[in-house]
Formats: sequence, C-alpha cells, structure tokens
Amino acid sequence: MASSCDATAVPFTLLGALLTAGPAAWPACVGGGRAFLRDYAQRGTNALLWAGLVAVTWVLLLRVAALLRLWALGSRIPGPHALLADPGLAAVLRTGGDITGFLSKLHSSYGPVVRLWAGPSQLLVSVKDPALVKEVLTKAEDKLPLTGRTYNLACGRLGLFVSSFEKVKSTRESLKMFLNEKLAIGVGRSSFKVVDAVMDRIDSIMSKDFLDSRSFSQHMAFNVISATLFGDAFFNWSDAVIYEELLMMVAKDGCFWASYAVCPFWKPSYRRYRTLCAKLKILTEDIIRKSKDQNSYQRSYLKSEGMIKDPNRGVLGEMMAGRCLHGAAEGLLSSEEEVCGNIMGLMLHGISASANLIGNILTRLVLFPKLQNQLHAEILAVCNESSELEVDDVLRMQLLLATVCESARLLPAGPLLQRCSLKHDLTIGSGITVPAGAILVVPLHLVHMDTSVWGNDAGQFNPERFLKKEVDLGAEHVLARSLRFLQYRC
Repeated sequence: MASSCDATAVPFTLLGALLTAGPAAWPACVGGGRAFLRDYAQRGTNALLWAGLVAVTWVLLLRVAALLRLWALGSRIPGPHALLADPGLAAVLRTGGDITGFLSKLHSSYGPVVRLWAGPSQLLVSVKDPALVKEVLTKAEDKLPLTGRTYNLACGRLGLFVSSFEKVKSTRESLKMFLNEKLAIGVGRSSFKVVDAVMDRIDSIMSKDFLDSRSFSQHMAFNVISATLFGDAFFNWSDAVIYEELLMMVAKDGCFWASYAVCPFWKPSYRRYRTLCAKLKILTEDIIRKSKDQNSYQRSYLKSEGMIKDPNRGVLGEMMAGRCLHGAAEGLLSSEEEVCGNIMGLMLHGISASANLIGNILTRLVLFPKLQNQLHAEILAVCNESSELEVDDVLRMQLLLATVCESARLLPAGPLLQRCSLKHDLTIGSGITVPAGAILVVPLHLVHMDTSVWGNDAGQFNPERFLKKEVDLGAEHVLARSLRFLQYRC
C-alpha cells in the first residue's frame, strides 16, 4: 500500500522518486508513476522553453540596440531623408541604372560625404573628396563580407580574399613585396610567349567567328595572368580554353549565389553552379601540378648543366618554394588546398580588372589614331635600341605609361571602390562618424573627374597630364607615379 503524503516523507522530486523502492512505494497523492513522470517532463520542457525564450529575446534586444545605434549615427551623416530605404537608390539598383550619375547628384546637393539607406539595416556612405578617400582607404581596411562569401563559394578555402584585413595583412604585404621584386628583375621571354599565345587564340577565333574588343581584352588578360602564375607550363596546357570558359561562367554568377544567407541547395541551378566550381577546381589543381612538375624538371636540368639562371617558374613556383611569402608560408598559404583557392581567387579578380583596363586602352587607341601612331613610334624607337627588352626599356616609354594611366582615369575598371570596418566606428573628415558595418564606397569616376585635382580639362582624354611635371625628373619617377595611381585605382 502506498504511503501517505506527510511532512516526514522524502520530498517528492525526481531524485526522491529514484531513491524510493519503485512506483508501489510512491505516495498515493501523485496519482500514479506515469502521471508523475509526464508532469515532470512537462515542467522540464517548460523550463527549457523559458530559457530559450530568454536567450532569443536577449539576442533580439542586442540586434535592436545595434540597429537603433546604426540609425542614430547614420542620421547624423548628410544625405536624403529616408526612413527605411532610399527609393532613388532602390530604383537604380533594380533597373541597373547609372549609380555614378545618381551619386553625382547627391554629392552636388549634400557635399563630399553622403549617406544612403540601402535597407533598414544597411547603411551606404559615399565619399568623393580625394583627401577623405585616402583616409577612408587607410582606416576601413576590411573587404565586404559578401566579397569573402563569393570567393569562398567559388574557390573553396582561401586566405587572401576574406573580409577581415587583419587576417590577411601579413600575407598580402609579403606577396606585394615579392611581385615588386619580380617586376624589378626583368620581363623575360615569357612576355613574348604571352603575345604569341594571345595572337594564336585570336587568329583561331577570328577564323570561325567575330571577335569584339571585350572578348579580345578578356583573352589577353587571361593569358597574361595565367603565364604570370603558372609560368611556361601554361603555354603547353591543352585545357586552357576550357579553363577560361569555366572561369568566366563561375565569375558571372558567384555574387548572386553568395548573396543567399542559406545556400539554396534545393535549386537545380545552384547545384549546376557548384558542379562548375568543382570542375574549375579540378582544372586548377591540374595546371598547378603541371607547373610544379615542369619547374622541378627545369631546375634539375639547369642544375645538371651548371646554369644558374632560373627558368620562368611563375608566381606559383615561388609560392610553393615559399619565396614570395618571406616567412609567412607557415600561415595562410601553408596547404595545397589553400594555394589552389588563392590561385582561383587571383584569376577571378585579376582577369576582370585587367580585361576592363585593356579594353579601355584599346578604346582610346581607336578614338585617337594620332596617339596610336605616336605610341607605335615610341615602342619601335625603344626596341630598336635594345637587343632584348628589359624593364628599363619599358620605363623609357613615358607616353605609353601615361596613356595607360589616363585610360584608367577616364574609364575605371569598376564604378565603385568598396570598403567597410566590421568592428570599429570610423571618424573621417571633420568629426563625421561612420558606424561599424556600414559600406563605404568611393565613386571612382567622380574622383577622377574632380577639377580641383585634374584641372579644368578633367573630362578630356589627355595623357600629357601625367608627364607635365615629371619630364625632367626621369622615367623612374614617371613609372612610380603611374604605378601609385594604378594601385590607388584598384
């Protein structure tokens, strides 16, 4: 017979129930063992639900507080009045209109710094003044998170193209030092191999179909960057055409699929895109393997012949040898998987920017035939004086370098230069505070058309503007200024 519920009994909790002899010894007041366990489970579930509710509420309160702070700081920046999202910006983005022209009107009304609401939680700040642009690029060192997701989706694991600048600062600096050293060594015969490869590809295409300036620029950029990365192995690679096509297809849709917060694996088009990425990775691993094998063979041959000069091993060979990282090889680029990802990222990013620049230069040459003749004469004059083209010879082609820079100034590779600061607020100019997480954009075309910097003829094509003050200072100074401008532009 069950005992009665009195004050001397063991407290009837789950522990008390476990200490008793079983359901037969439980107090009669509990209504049976199953009823007790069911009631205890309900109480435990309610406790867990309350704990979850409190946690979710706390997270939501933090998000709301961050959103209110974003609104408060964003409202202090000059810009059009909009509660949730600017209708003008939304219309431009929706129709694919001229965002540079839209920002130009806003800067004319509100000054060098303008804020726009791209959404309730997305603040966009446009900076036009050159002095403020330099300050923004110095302080806002992070890439946009969407950029990191795009490269991770297309390329897999990589260390150079992630959102946080602190994670990749040392490796980028060491890679920049290596590329600068490689530029100072000399052009080498690989440059002429690139020209031959491009012309062979162009002749092959034009024999079957029409070729426009855009396609030519893309082929040229692909061959130049591939030869730089993979060396001589690239010129004998049979899958180069397929690799270029895959790169362009992956680059075209990468940003779209990366914009999803959750990967839409249920969509067939997304699965097809992932298949393209997998094929691209396989081909990248193949050319990396071929490049490594050829570099190893050439080094062994040169060593056996007693020759000291290295072959054109490319940037990849230097990466594998650790020479371009200056001690950082144990970090971000230590694994072959990450090297493969970074190579794919360099190809995707570099081909797009380089193709646009090459296309812009070709456009200017067509529009200005007199300049084309002058450049041709300058190149012939320099080449006739040298048996083998070196970097010093390129430095003497001042008009050519000035034409490259002026073309990049008038037709930038992209409309906007985008940065952000993920963790810290930024103070720019005379006390303007940009909250953390806001997107900072620099409308390059507006900066390049600033009459206070480039003169009253800023809208005209005039390569001489890059030569006026440096004519008597030597070609090295011209190249230094040109490279600084191109680095700033990118």
